[in-house]
Amino acid sequence: MSQVHALSALAGLIVVAGALAGLMSWQSGADAAARGAALARGEWRPPCAARLGADYAALEPVAHVAEDPPRTLIFGVDRSPSNLAIADQQMDAVVAHAASLPAETGVGVLLISDRSERSSTPDMPFEAAAQRRSFVPGELPCGDECKAADSLYKQKCLEQIEAAQGRRIAALTAADEQRRTDLQEGRAERIGRWREEVRSWTPRPGTSLLGFWAKVADMPVVRRTPERTTVVVFSDLEEARTPERRKIEQFYKDHQRRGACPEAVWLPQGLGGLDIVLVQTISDGIDASAWGQRWEAVLGCAGAHVRRHRYTPAVTIDELLGPEAPARVARM
Repeated sequence: MSQVHALSALAGLIVVAGALAGLMSWQSGADAAARGAALARGEWRPPCAARLGADYAALEPVAHVAEDPPRTLIFGVDRSPSNLAIADQQMDAVVAHAASLPAETGVGVLLISDRSERSSTPDMPFEAAAQRRSFVPGELPCGDECKAADSLYKQKCLEQIEAAQGRRIAALTAADEQRRTDLQEGRAERIGRWREEVRSWTPRPGTSLLGFWAKVADMPVVRRTPERTTVVVFSDLEEARTPERRKIEQFYKDHQRRGACPEAVWLPQGLGGLDIVLVQTISDGIDASAWGQRWEAVLGCAGAHVRRHRYTPAVTIDELLGPEAPARVARM
């Protein structure tokens, strides 16, 4: 073959290759445009899916919600006059922590007062958890036979469906993250508004802690999942009501004498399995050690797991809740 013929053949090949490349580029652009138009209409599957059958046209990624129930964090803040010197400081720390919690954690704030019954205290409305969701590809109707597609067309379509499911899952995941972010921001705003509404609320002197624990035990989320609920209480722990005070004092004496839990019909029911963190305010004129020990005995006999710390603003709520209390957390 002469050099001229060789060059002519090479030029022809270059022209053909260029045409093919242009066609592929045009087809790729057309496919991308088609996908964009389909997505704008809410159609994420490739057009070929409908040609494979109704089951392929209806294919959807599968959403999974965590099997374990969500965790719940409940705060109790003593608003009795004897604790008002630092009650606002404690409340601000509680509200800041509650507002920062992710949407998958339920949260509530209950006010401890002379009358701790729900009807007589302006407690924060409980914020339920919104669990995180994950997404996995929907199972193709062809099952195990997908790898042995009976035509090149079906094989290419299955590849397009797989890629489309990946994009769909990414979009669903991003939308769910945005949903949870919106929920968390809305929750933070509601908690902030509630804090301002109760900033000036002050009950009469006295603290009804037994009433508070009865209220906690009656909360639906506590009745459903006490083992996944943590209650953090900021209080000097002194029971002010005389009848309740005498019950607790006698209970503790019997507990110490017998070395076991005495029977008591008034013992709060429904606290079994709760994780309770008592953050004790040390006040003048109150035997903090004695009251702390009494409540540890009462709540322990009610079936709760109890930890007790001395309150200091230098220790954050995150540190109080940690699996192992930091060295600077003052255990009682």
